[in-house]
Amino acid sequence: MARAPRGSSLPPRYATLPEAVEYCRSSRRTLERRLSEGKLTRFNNGARVLVDLNEIDALLRGRWR
Repeated sequence: MARAPRGSSLPPRYATLPEAVEYCRSSRRTLERRLSEGKLTRFNNGARVLVDLNEIDALLRGRWR
């Protein structure tokens, strides 16, 4: 089960890495770095990597786990 950002009871909103890059107007490298640091959760769906947009929102607001 996905870990929701602190203080959040929102259901996960999954996006592929290219979608997440566009969503947060960041680079793919930056998102991959946050994934390797453990600041974002990586969800593997076959060959695709998904991230939870709620976690990205929390990270951008400074409220990551």
